[in-house]
Amino acid sequence: MNARLNDLNSDKIDAAIITEEKPLGARLGEAGFCIVYLIFIFFIAIWMRKASQNVPATESIARPDYYRYSFGFLMAALLGGGDAFHLVPRIIVNIKGKMWKENIFLGAGNLISSITMTLFYNILIAWGDTLEFSPAKYNYWIEQAVLILTFIRIVLLLFPQNKWYSKEPNRRWAIIRNVPFVLIGILVIVGFFNVLARAINYSGSLYITIIVLVFLSFAFYLPVALFGKEKPKVGILMIPKTICYMIMMAVIAFGKF
Repeated sequence: MNARLNDLNSDKIDAAIITEEKPLGARLGEAGFCIVYLIFIFFIAIWMRKASQNVPATESIARPDYYRYSFGFLMAALLGGGDAFHLVPRIIVNIKGKMWKENIFLGAGNLISSITMTLFYNILIAWGDTLEFSPAKYNYWIEQAVLILTFIRIVLLLFPQNKWYSKEPNRRWAIIRNVPFVLIGILVIVGFFNVLARAINYSGSLYITIIVLVFLSFAFYLPVALFGKEKPKVGILMIPKTICYMIMMAVIAFGKF
């Protein structure tokens, strides 16, 4: 009984904090943006899935397009599926002002999306290498290093010290779990410069665009990851970070290179 009362009191406190921190208009605006993002990213995933199936299997010249859309589908599905775990509860909280077991749903969602986002970069570098495959210049060691760092980061993400289900900040562990993630980002950028150097199937502008978007996404993400719990207003940077991913998926799906 006491535990139930504590949960109810906690929900009321969380709702009060949200209402105090964000006016209704801001909360509805954020909820609307999250809904648009999820619809957009799943539309892109479905579109690229169909596009990959429409690429002629018998024409070797068309194979880069097949890999472009097939890998693109995996990336979009991973983005949308992972982000939905924390965005759907966030949408509910922003619209209603509260949610049952809010911290648990948001914490679990943030954990899941952190894992899927890390996996996303494994697919992204594999996508670039596959489009411009060259046995002599293949990013084998970079891909292996990214895979190892992904394993390390996922293990770090699972430690209870991360306090996923609490609003209490823990900057030390925020730094620890994001060190391998930043290294992954750096390696992916270096890998795409290598892809750019051997670009034949697609214009180099495609890979330059990806490099810029990866850099910007990390630039917007890190302040939120390190200071988001202490300074909730920093969380606004997640909007341009999310827009970077939307542009990236749109470029992969519809860009003419």
